[in-house]
Amino acid sequence: MDHDQSAPTSQKLEYGTVIKQAPASSDSVDDPENSQPEAPVKNSLKSKRALWAWLLVCFSTGPANGVAGRYVPAVLQSVANAVGHIPGTDKPCATRGKIVCVVPFGPGEVDYNSYILYLNAISRSIEGALTLLIAGVADYGHFRKNLMIISIILFGAFALPFASFTDKTYSNLVTYSSLWLTMAAVSAAYGTIESSYIPLFMRESGWFNRKPVASDATTPITNEVRHKSQMNIGTKTSVLALVAGNLGSIVALLIGVIIASTSQSGAKDGYRSFLIAITVGGVLTVLLGTIGWFFVPSVRGPKPPSKNLAFLALKNQFDLLKSYRRYPEPFKLCIGWVLWNTASSNFQSVLGLAFREITGLGTGDRLYTVYSFLGVVIASLGSLAWMFLYPALKWKMKSYAYFFFVIHIFWCLWGTLGISNNVPIGFKNTAEFWVELAVLNPATSALRACNRVMYAAMLPRGREAHFTGLELTLDLATGWINPLVQSVIQDATHNLRYPMLPNLFLYLVAGGFYLWFDIDKGIEDSMKPWEGSEHDEARREI
Repeated sequence: MDHDQSAPTSQKLEYGTVIKQAPASSDSVDDPENSQPEAPVKNSLKSKRALWAWLLVCFSTGPANGVAGRYVPAVLQSVANAVGHIPGTDKPCATRGKIVCVVPFGPGEVDYNSYILYLNAISRSIEGALTLLIAGVADYGHFRKNLMIISIILFGAFALPFASFTDKTYSNLVTYSSLWLTMAAVSAAYGTIESSYIPLFMRESGWFNRKPVASDATTPITNEVRHKSQMNIGTKTSVLALVAGNLGSIVALLIGVIIASTSQSGAKDGYRSFLIAITVGGVLTVLLGTIGWFFVPSVRGPKPPSKNLAFLALKNQFDLLKSYRRYPEPFKLCIGWVLWNTASSNFQSVLGLAFREITGLGTGDRLYTVYSFLGVVIASLGSLAWMFLYPALKWKMKSYAYFFFVIHIFWCLWGTLGISNNVPIGFKNTAEFWVELAVLNPATSALRACNRVMYAAMLPRGREAHFTGLELTLDLATGWINPLVQSVIQDATHNLRYPMLPNLFLYLVAGGFYLWFDIDKGIEDSMKPWEGSEHDEARREI
């Protein structure tokens, strides 16, 4: 259980409190924390300055990430629609309502929305290979900070050229596609390392402190109380990271709204407004990422046992998989998280494409900028609300996860109702999208923060980036399958509600894994030392 149960005479637990138990004998088999004494180390991660510096880095990824995830697909959709044609004819494609349009792709032609979904599948496969390498070496030496900052700067740099290609031509469509694939690949690197800082902050702020201090409580402190208080730290860190990234996205998307609203062509076609906003987002990410380099603490890990980093990465991933018997719970959550994230990200992609078809490609672009902007704002409010509710209420963390999960299943099922031409609902009206935005986006953001906290709580010390990379690697290694299936379905049906069916299936399967894993057992297992590793080597901050 995650909620706290203390005696009436015990000290009141304030938000973020870390409870430390009284000393126990070091040879007790029931006390894995105290069985491995640990020397005190100087650690700048305990300072507020380090946390603010890390949040600055999270904020720096937001501008480019926000425009890349929302405006680049819109640009691709607009250009593909402009260069495409109605199947079997030379007639131009419609720009609103039920659109049947094909565009050249490889040796043949595909539905213009399938073109974007195919690119999603390709990018996910590329990201998986890069994440495998990054996650395998990030915990060693000084790699963590340097790899994260360099990848952030590159991520923003690849967004810079968009504004220089303004014509709706097939060659520009290929250029946009190449830049988008490159940005997606680079984002895998910073995403892996950025997330690996969460368990580091949790631990160095008191998570499983092995130097026992007597508690003020008059009764023994249970695991439920300890877990709850420590989870508050992870909740705060995870949510603030997501909110910082969202704030960066909000800045860039607000710029997009202003550009589209003030541009003379924005009322009829916001295509060029999207391009300018993408470039501006890239500039902000490069500048902020560079500033972050000077403030984020560098976590020194153990010396790499091999100079062959590619071999080391593969070996570490293989050893990680072998650790399933020792740490089964994070693996269970990881699989469920991966399936949920795959379904959620692809469902959101389809919703964005459907929104533009309903409101009109070009004529509805100003409305789309508002839709994108409010989506991130509402998502941030959702995760912030959860951050304050979790320590205040006695709900288990998994109970929150179940609640957010049901919301996702409901809206995906709602979308599939639109498959039938005889049903007037199923994202066929603009109003449905606004209601979905207000309900689904906060649930998605809150569940993502919840997942990161639960997962970080179960990671063995010294293997944070490895296990964080496991989640991303599994996600990216298998994440290309769903958009590929969606592409084939969309190409055959020309109806964006059909591709929601595989997402609904993945949601249901993922729910089974969430029911299966035991977070309390996972936290206890994480205190076991990593076999055959330099587990007890102290990290030094420079």
